[in-house]
Amino acid sequence: ADRAAQKLLPCLFYVQAFLVFMSVAVLPFFLEQRDVFRRERANGDITCLPYVIANFFAGLPCIALIALISTALVTQLADLNGFGGFFLNLLLSLVVAESLMHLIGAAQPHYIIGMALGAGAYGMFMLCEGYMVPKDDIPDGWLWGYHIAFHTYSFKWFLHNQFSGEDGGLVGGDILKRFGIEDVDTTECIIVLLVYTLVLEIGFFAVLKVFHTGKRS
Repeated sequence: ADRAAQKLLPCLFYVQAFLVFMSVAVLPFFLEQRDVFRRERANGDITCLPYVIANFFAGLPCIALIALISTALVTQLADLNGFGGFFLNLLLSLVVAESLMHLIGAAQPHYIIGMALGAGAYGMFMLCEGYMVPKDDIPDGWLWGYHIAFHTYSFKWFLHNQFSGEDGGLVGGDILKRFGIEDVDTTECIIVLLVYTLVLEIGFFAVLKVFHTGKRS
């Protein structure tokens, strides 16, 4: 039972880390949209707030579809617990990742720079989220990385979803204790991911408002 449970840990880490990391692929397409937005804003045909709202909601169906298909495949093939919780967790993680790419895409001049910045941020978040190095073993100077990484809240939610309660198996409690997450408030994780999304979209709006007027300097 212990070996079977241990084999699920890399799966729970990889699914979220891989799909979130792949959000950097949206940057070349987004920069084309940004140039169109800049031109249309200069012509007075669009303003920042409607664009940000429309851009956010336009991406949700595809993100939800990716999360749904991935959840269906992974939970069935790996026999994971809690389809609904897994799907919601993955969906919110992808929404945060997309919002971060919006902000990075608006804040830099070329998609190569944006992809490098996004990849670097995600790499740091993966290192600090508590899987490779459990929270109690993270040096004090890097604990800030654990707390600011949205991967952290997604990963401990995945572990709680799989290993807590009677469905967690004989060693579920021991695994949660090893990672220092015996008590996970899933509502708190949801709120953190939603706040992340809101803050990033506000940052996206601010960058567009200030730097992408479409007017020649």
